[in-house]
Amino acid sequence: MVNAIAGLMGVTVAVYVIVGGWLYLFQERLLFQPGPPPPPPGETALAAMRPLTLTTADGLRVTSWYAPPAVDGGLVVVYFHGNAGNFAGRAVKVGQLLDQGLGVLLVGYRGYNGNPGTPSQAGFRDDGRAALDFLDGAGIGAARRVHYGESIGSGTALPLAVERGAAAVILEGAFTSIVEMARRQYPIYPAGWLVRHPFDNLAAVRDLAAPLLVMHGAGDDLVPPDMAQRLADAARAAGVPAVEAAIFPQGNHVDLFDHGAAGRVRAFLTRVTTSESG
Repeated sequence: MVNAIAGLMGVTVAVYVIVGGWLYLFQERLLFQPGPPPPPPGETALAAMRPLTLTTADGLRVTSWYAPPAVDGGLVVVYFHGNAGNFAGRAVKVGQLLDQGLGVLLVGYRGYNGNPGTPSQAGFRDDGRAALDFLDGAGIGAARRVHYGESIGSGTALPLAVERGAAAVILEGAFTSIVEMARRQYPIYPAGWLVRHPFDNLAAVRDLAAPLLVMHGAGDDLVPPDMAQRLADAARAAGVPAVEAAIFPQGNHVDLFDHGAAGRVRAFLTRVTTSESG
């Protein structure tokens, strides 16, 4: 009997260690799920955009898509997309932003959209910096840039807004951190030790100096809606200006633009830009 219990405990420990080791070594397979390279913009619903190849600080040449604002001096949405798919999969959302006269820069990540390299938290930030450098060179500084972070893209949009400044930040389906996401999904493992790409939004939002809109679907079964409220609450407590939280009752993780998100974005940007100009 004792031997059987000891054997069972040994098997349990072995399985625990093996699964934990897999989560540590292969977590990129869970975090980053690139789709196939998209067709050229002209063959998609984003024909107004053009490819833009930029060189990152570590020497990678990554392609983004860009369309300037409809009017000189207009805002440009720097769009950091989520962990799956490609640019073409954002056509519905980006198309509605373009229809508002906003410029859009779809940030090309390494390992996505046919770009070279391997995705990582640090790599995504380098890719984002290259996009912001391009806008700086085009005379579009922080005061005209709106950082838009979709899901895992929030983990790049936020810290770069803190680092480089922004006119406003909009988050869609954002989490507090990947560490907390891992704790909820794998509660028996020490997530703080295992996660190598923490994307800590809760820490970043406390240092933000730009207006913030947090959008989330009440039916989001991937990122819990309470994380959106915690991000908004943390921002308010830290003195971030003009913090708004919009929970869409019928929305899930990927469909907020089917439930009026574009209108909420328009109203938010109108409020914060009018306030700043006044």
